[in-house]
This record gives sequence, structure tokens and C-alpha cells, in this order.
Amino acid sequence: MAESCPANKDTINSPVQSLLDQSENKQECTSPSPTETVCLDSLSIDPPNELPGPSSIGQIQHECSENNLPNGNPGPSHSPTNLKSEPSQNTKNTFLGELGLGENDEYEEEAEKEETWEDCIEEQYNGESNDDLEVAVEATEGYSVDGVSESLEPNENLNSNQSKIISSEINWRKRKLDMQNGFPSKRLSRTTNKTVTTSATSLPTLQVMPRTSRYNVFGSGVPSNATSDLIKRAPIPSKDNPPPEMIDWLKQFQKWTNAERILAINELIARCEPTQVRHMMQVIEPQFQRDFISLLPRELALSVLSFLEPRDLLRAAQTCRSWRFLAEDNLLWKEKCKEAGIDIVQLRRSSPRSPSNQGSPWKAAFMRQHVIEMNWRKKPLRPPKMLKGHDDHVITCLQFCGNRIVSGSDDNTLKVWSATTGKCLRTLVGHTGGVWSSQMSGHIIISGSTDRTLKVWDVETGDCIHTLYGHTSTVRCMHLHENKVVSGSRDATLRVWNIHSGECLHVLVGHMAAVRCVQYDGKLVVSGAYDYMVKVWNPEREECLHTLQGHTNRVYSLQFDGVHVVSGSLDTSIRVWEVQTGACRHTLMGHQSLTSGMELKNNILVSGNADSTVKVWDIVTGQCLQTLSGMFKHQSAVTCLQFNNSFVITSSDDGTVKLWDVKTGEFIRNLVALDSGGSGGVVWRIRANDTKLVCAVGSRNGTEETKLLVLDFDIDSNSNAYTNAR
Repeated sequence: MAESCPANKDTINSPVQSLLDQSENKQECTSPSPTETVCLDSLSIDPPNELPGPSSIGQIQHECSENNLPNGNPGPSHSPTNLKSEPSQNTKNTFLGELGLGENDEYEEEAEKEETWEDCIEEQYNGESNDDLEVAVEATEGYSVDGVSESLEPNENLNSNQSKIISSEINWRKRKLDMQNGFPSKRLSRTTNKTVTTSATSLPTLQVMPRTSRYNVFGSGVPSNATSDLIKRAPIPSKDNPPPEMIDWLKQFQKWTNAERILAINELIARCEPTQVRHMMQVIEPQFQRDFISLLPRELALSVLSFLEPRDLLRAAQTCRSWRFLAEDNLLWKEKCKEAGIDIVQLRRSSPRSPSNQGSPWKAAFMRQHVIEMNWRKKPLRPPKMLKGHDDHVITCLQFCGNRIVSGSDDNTLKVWSATTGKCLRTLVGHTGGVWSSQMSGHIIISGSTDRTLKVWDVETGDCIHTLYGHTSTVRCMHLHENKVVSGSRDATLRVWNIHSGECLHVLVGHMAAVRCVQYDGKLVVSGAYDYMVKVWNPEREECLHTLQGHTNRVYSLQFDGVHVVSGSLDTSIRVWEVQTGACRHTLMGHQSLTSGMELKNNILVSGNADSTVKVWDIVTGQCLQTLSGMFKHQSAVTCLQFNNSFVITSSDDGTVKLWDVKTGEFIRNLVALDSGGSGGVVWRIRANDTKLVCAVGSRNGTEETKLLVLDFDIDSNSNAYTNAR
């Protein structure tokens, strides 16, 4: 074959060289040899399932070399003019992927330009004589692609055809260099016909195939099964069949010191591709997954679990038996209950089913409280119980303790209700004026009236134990602590009473106008009045310790925790005072009207205002933490409020009771929405415990019947949620 078909002088066939080879082949090569045909057939691959990889191509070329096959054009039967079938785009992309080059639009575009240029040269100079072609080749022989900056001096001995051929050859080589600079390929050497690989990756050295041979690589219609036995693929490396070099490398790795091994690993990772690094992670990560909780001493394991949230602690209990045993620890759940503000004693009293007979009473208490909280937040509301009484009069005061509800009205009576059945147990009759204030502790209730007296009642029997005389005007406010009650009146005085004996112990005089609000912690009395003043008293000595001045209008509400005094006024401000020094620490501004109600717990203050908004404050820093407003805010004045660690419950003149998240300030849902809301329906008072909400509703124009609504959020005795929690 070598004698009949001369080899190319350049591995990459230029247009000139290709034309010259074709001209010679027309004269000397009438058909390819059988050996050449077999070699070319072995490169015919059925796309896309059996594309050869780089190693396979190198092996095939090696076989061609062993059969003394040239790298030049195989003959006229495979010339560009006779080859009509073009390789598909998917087949080309797959072949490039096997070479590690990947899909590259620019590469394909340049290849198309190259083929078009060769076709143009062939068409333009097809009629030229072989002599002109030979002269042009001799003139450009040794001219390197890298030497495009060089110029060929015009030669007077060359005719016009030869000059045109040389110019076309130079332009073609310049185009070829532009393509090679952008993609891994072969470059021509200046002094030799061998090829030099310039690639960023270490690919097997491939000789560039002639144009017709390259088409056969992508598929020329020859069935691959006819020559599949000729393709010898390299075996896929595996654990049982590793490359010999790897065995030597591993032996050497074992001989290295720890520092040398770490260095080798770092260098190895630096040379890995992302897919290989990802494989390393999948192999290494399981090596660090250990059940350290079960391996630790019990005390340390419990200490670790104590940092988990209750929800995560319950999930951890489902992992395995040892984790469940630790997650059921009673002291662990006791701490969780303390963090959540849950009192197990209170829960035992409020629930007929005591959790103490279960594995962990504190866990059962926590789970029960969680289910109750979900009832408040999400579960469908049960139909409320309706407690009708007091006719069309206004309910002026409301108390809720244990299983008893006591309502006072301007109809001169108080009514005692069962929170469970909704029945009116008894009506307390005795006052000759409307009842405007009340306090309750256990089975004792104290009421204050416009008839200027206080009465002490036994809730269970309905008997009036004592009638307390002394005030000369309406008893407008009172506060009960243990066996003593302090009352404030429109006569501008305060009186301290013993509810067991009915005796007036002390009279506190100093205000210049009606006393509107009072607080008592057993040691100090704090009062607010219409004279714009707040006073701190020592009741035992009947002495005014501090007069807190600063408000510019009537004081309507007070809160006192033993350290701080918080006062709300018609001047729209809220002031925080130090009880020991009488100094004003903060002035809380933000409301636009009268602050009608407040509650203070653990330095968190919630205030309701006639401007229809509710605000949450930190009295230590004086910052407003949340404003409960937005598109779901009340549409009228806030009449009453209560809050705990989770919720804020507010009522309004718009006839609604709303539930808010105390931590985020987000509106949760409406608990009550009267049909007459907005047209006269009003929620006057609310009282709530962990499982029940009592609302006193009515109207001032007869659009809503006066009644009490009792909403129950307790766990249903048939609830699967409570059974599962226990």
C-alpha cells in the first residue's frame, strides 16, 4: 500500500496537499487495498451506543500502523467528492465527549468553515495542472502554521496560477491556526511532518486522520457488527482488576509517613474533577456517622439532649430504643415545661385525667399543653356555650376562677355560672346600685357598687358574708391580695379591708380626684386617679411614699410587679416608674388615644388603646416589640385584653375577639365575631385560662342580647391526639 499510495507530507491535509494527493491517486490508485478497507471499516461505529473512547482510537490507529497503512488519503473511493453521507450532530457530540472535549459550537463552526474552504479550493483549482500544484507545494514546503507572520517573497518564476495557489494555501493555514489556538488539536512542526499534541488534558496521542477517514469515524453507513471483533477495548478497572500502576502506588503510599500521606492526599484532591471529589465525600461521610449519644454516659447524653427543642426531642425519641429511653427522662421534660411556663400542678387541677400515672408526668403535661395550644391556633372552633342573663343590662365586671364564672352588672346583681355546664348556679342580690368592680379568690368574691359599699360573698352558698361601709361615693376599683382588699372610690380615698372580719384596717388620703385604678402586692399600694397623679403608699403606716408626676391627663390603668409601676393615661402616653425611687424610667409613646387596659408579666407589657391598636413593650428597654395592627386589626376601641407566653387575646367595640401571636405580632384568627359587630354589638370583657375563654357581650342599642360566651379549647376525652401524647 505504501508503494501504490504515497503518504502525506503533513498530517493535517491542507487544500493544496489534498488536491495533489487526489491527482496522484487518480493516476496510481484505482481502489483501496483490502487491508485499508478493513482498517477503515473498523472505525465505522453505530452512533451513539458504541463510540470509541480515546484509548480505543489510539489502539485502532496502532493497528493501522502495524498493517503498514499510511495516514494519508486512502484513495479516490473515499475522496470528499464521492463521500455524500455526513455524520449526524449527535454522533459528533458523542465522539467529542469521548475525547474529553465536550460539545463546542465554535469548534463545529470552524470545522464547517474549513470544509467549505477546501471545497472552494478544490472547485477553483480542480482544472489546474499537476505541475502548478507541485511547484506551489515546493514553494510552501517547510512553512509552519505557527509561522504565519512570515511572508513568502514574490517569485518571478511562478506563474499566476501558482501564485494564487500559494496565496490560498497561506490563508488556509492562518485559518487553521486560529482554530487550533482555541481548541485542543494538532499543530504542524516547522521541520518535521510529525504532529505535536497541545492539549490541557493528557489525552492519548492521536494522529489526525485523513478527511475521508474522519468521516468514517462518525459513521459512513458500514455496519459496526461486521468489524466489532476488531475493536479491542481496554478492560474497565475495578477493585478486583486494578491497573498495575495503582498497586505499586498503593504500596508506596503505605510506606509513607503521616505527613507524606496527607500531602499526597491534598495533591490528589487538587487534581480530581468535581465528580471524583463528590465520590470521595460519599465514601468518607459514612465513616463519621456514629451514635455518640448511646456511647456517652447518661448524664452527658441528657446534657446534650437538653439543648434540643421539644419538637426535635420527640423526633429523637423515635430513632431507637436507647434514644427513646433518654428522651423520656422526667427531669429533662421538667426543664422543658419550665421554659414553656407550664405548671404541672395547675394542669392536674384543670384536667380530670392526671398525667402522673404515666412514664413522665412532665412530658405528658407538655404534650397536653401542646395539643391545647394547637386547639387555640388551628383546630375548628367548637360552638360556644351561651350563658344568658342580666337581661339587656351592661356586664360591667367579670371574674373567672376554676370552674366558676361571676358576672356583675348595672342591674345591681352578680350571677354565678358553671363554666362546664353553662348553667346559672345562683344570683347574688343585695346591692342597691349597679355593680362596677369585683374580685374573686377561691370561693370568695368581693363586689363594689354605686351604693358606696363593698360586699363579701360566698360563691358556693350565695350568702353575703360582710357588707363593708366607709366610702362616701361609688366604689370604682379594688384589688384583692390574700385576705386583704384595697378599694378606690370616687371620694378620692382608698381603704384597706380585712375580708374575713369585715374590718376597715386603713384609710389612705391624698388624691385630689376620683381614684380610678389600684394595685396591691401585700406590702405597697399603688393608685391612679383623675388628678393626673400616681401615688405609692405604705398602707401599714398610711403614708404616701411617692407621688409620681408626669401625666397631663387622667390616669385610667395601672400595673405593678413589685419593682416597676406602669401607668396609662388619657394623654396617650404610658409611663414606667421605679417604685423604690419614684423616678420615671421610660415614657412609652405610640398610642393615639386613651390606654384603657394593660397587663404586665415578666417585664413584658401589653397595652390596649381606644385607637384600636394593641402594642407589646419591653419595660426594661422601653422598646415597642410588636404592634398588633395591620389589615386584621380591630375597627374600634380595644375594651379588654389578656396574654400569656404564646398568645394575646383582645376584645373590642367592633364585636370581635382576636387571637394574636405574642412573639411575632401576627394575627392568628378571630375567636368571636358577632353578627351585630359594627352596628352596635360589643364585647365588653374577656377572661381566659389555659383551656377556656369567657366573653361578656351585648350592645348599647339593643342589637345584641346581653350574654356570656364560653369557648372551650380543652382536649376532647375521645381525642386521639391526647391519647398519642400520653
